[in-house]
Formats: sequence, C-alpha cells, structure tokens
Amino acid sequence: MKAIQLKGGFVVTGQGVERTDIILRDGRIELAGDKERCDQVVDITGKYVVPGFVDIHFHGYNLFEFTSGLYDVKSETFDNSPSAYDYGLEMLSKTLVKFGVTGFYVGTWASPIENLRNCYAQLYRYLSKTKEHDGAELLGGLLEGSFLNPQMAGAQNPDYVLEFCTDSFDRIQDKGTIKLANVVPDFGRPSYELTEYLVGKGIVVGAGHSNATCEQIEEATRAGLKYFIHLTNGPTGGSYKPFNGGGAIEAVLKSHELYAEQILDGYHVNPAYIRDILKRKGADRIIGVTDCLFTAGSQVKQFTSGGIRGALSEDGKYFRVVDKANTLFSSNLTMDHGFANLLDWLTIDMQGIWNRLHNALEFEQALVTAVKILSTNPCALTGLDKSGYGSIADGAKADLCVLNIIGSPGSYKVMVESTIVNGNIVYSSK
Repeated sequence: MKAIQLKGGFVVTGQGVERTDIILRDGRIELAGDKERCDQVVDITGKYVVPGFVDIHFHGYNLFEFTSGLYDVKSETFDNSPSAYDYGLEMLSKTLVKFGVTGFYVGTWASPIENLRNCYAQLYRYLSKTKEHDGAELLGGLLEGSFLNPQMAGAQNPDYVLEFCTDSFDRIQDKGTIKLANVVPDFGRPSYELTEYLVGKGIVVGAGHSNATCEQIEEATRAGLKYFIHLTNGPTGGSYKPFNGGGAIEAVLKSHELYAEQILDGYHVNPAYIRDILKRKGADRIIGVTDCLFTAGSQVKQFTSGGIRGALSEDGKYFRVVDKANTLFSSNLTMDHGFANLLDWLTIDMQGIWNRLHNALEFEQALVTAVKILSTNPCALTGLDKSGYGSIADGAKADLCVLNIIGSPGSYKVMVESTIVNGNIVYSSK
C-alpha cells in the first residue's frame, strides 16, 4: 500500500481547524510522519479534510432497495436474486463515495419475513466474499421496520410488524449481519426483553416510529436502548402533559445518554427545530442521517414499495406517501447535501420554535459541529470509534473526504473533491 501525503489542506478535528499536512500510510493517519517516504503527494491547498461521513440510516439509491432488490421501472417489480444484490450492493459502495461517505449501513422496511431473510442472507453472502472495496465500506444492516408501533408506521406497512419476541428476530437473522435494530419501548415488558436480547448479541438498539411514554423510554434505556431513530419523524409521539414524564420527544430531549438521529434535508424536520434540538441535546448526541430511498438518484417519480404508493414532490426535493397527506416517504438526501445544509443553518441567526433565537456560529465552529454530527457521533454510537473510525488523529483509520467549500453564511456549496477509504483514494472529482 503506497503512502500518500495530503498537502496544504485545512484539517478539521474535534478541537478545531488547522492548516497542516496529513500522511496516509498502511490504512492509518499520520499527522507528523516522514514526508520523505511518501509515494504520492496530493496538493489540496485551500480544501478541507474531514473524517469520512458514516450513514447509519440508509435504504437504497439509484433503483436498488436493500429490502427488496433491484427495481424494474417497466414492470414496477423488484429482482431479489443474488446477482441483483451483488450488483446493487457494489453499486452503492462505489456511488456513495461521490458524496463523501466512507461507511454505511443498509436498512430494511417492514416487510414479510421471507423478504427479510433473503436480503440479510444476500448481505452475508456479499460481505463474506468481498474483502477489499474500492468504495465505501458496507458495515452491516439496520432492521428498522419489524418492531415499530403500527400506529406510528408512517410510510411503512403496519401489516408486516412482527410480534415482539426473540423468536421473531431469530427467524430473520442467523448470520450476524444485523448490527442496528429498531425496537420501540411502546409495549412494555416484551419491548424491554427483546432490547436486552439484542444488546446481548452485540446489536445497537434504537427506537423510532414510537409513541412510547417517557417512563417507557427510560426503562428501555436501562435495558440497553442507545439512540432514537429520526427524532420527530416516523412519526414520533410527544405529550405536553406531566403524566408518565411526557412522551417520546420529551424523553429523548431530557436524556443525557440517548443519541438522536436527524434527517438533514430541511423537510423532515424544520431547521428551526434542528437548532432547538441541537441546543438541548448538545452536538455530541446528534447524528445526521439521510434515510435515503431507492428512487433517489433516478428519474422515477412514482413507485410502490412494501405495498405503499409513493411519489416525488413537484420540486423534486422529497418523496411523499400518495395516500397520506403530509407523510414523507424516506428521503432524496445525500450526505454531502446534509453537511452543506448544516453549515447553512448553523452560520446564520435563526429563530427557534422552543428558543427565541439561535445565534450564528463562526464558520470553523460550524464545521467542527457538522463533522461531529455526520462523522464522529455515528462511530461513537456503533463503537467503530474504538477501531479509529470517525476522527482525524494519529493512528486513526484513514477514512477521509476532501471538500471544496465555497459561499457565505447561509449559502454554502460543498463539493466532494476526493474520498479516501482505508488510505486509498477511491473517488476523485478530477
């Protein structure tokens, strides 16, 4: 593996922004390495180096849907064959690096068990035979739709929600590819026992599409719940009354332990609420995600998935459920645009909903905050940080993206110049 020097860039760490060189050697970062022993020098003067983005909530892109396979536009059906999954998963890996993603998880909707068994078996087969990637690293699966509250299903099909028990889960996974799972606390003891069971298997448990009380979420946290899935979306229940400590929204805002996902497209959550939530939770407990849908990156404007009809909005910015007014259907978002949106929202004064005013952050402070939300925090939640993911430091894993950022407060454009995975340049815009 050749050693590469990134020269002249602005390096964004958890402490700030510094103009310095970085050396990539044997898949790791050296901040003070031997520059004379480098095989390649890349001039990135004026560009920003950040830890690669890690998307923990992602369903598909460019007509490949992890739950169902490869979508055929003419027949409006999915091909779930091994060859379709080989093509689709490899395509995702090579495509997402264009958006600065160096690692991602693929998520499943509420779906018949035979579909879930197939897609996770295909994931296991793909990961077993694919050791080295020239794209983003596929880190595992997210089981989102099987253990949610049917009354809070949103764009998911409530008919496919499973019984909250260990047998239901074991029927889906037998190879260990599920790394994240959604188990809502809404059903009391069955929810807590299933949470404990999954945590015992090393799975990170979240909750979303939930109408749980604050007390239920606190009990689930004691059982091992670690994060809340797309807080305020899904939908998410809340209560302004004092009974049971409030609802799910109140529980997550009060918790110092739980991470909270936020979909950063500006449609799922009003940016004013994002600023409010960020202020209440702190930057160390927010995780930016895309919740990206398989029709993103394609020309498809109407579709059916999981028995639910969806359509692209007239302005092309988001997907919606056809038969449910004001219900969004996953997203049309990529991580680079989520990063740019955060920079825009953080660098201007903004009136909040729960707070009168959020003052603008300085550009460098906004950069550090955005990096925490899209790179560092996902790795802290999943434990990847223990292996050097999600930060720029001596010895950290050399998963980086080089960004060209132009514009002014509230109107930034972020362009991915190059993406580096395991010390190799896997994407370059030039």
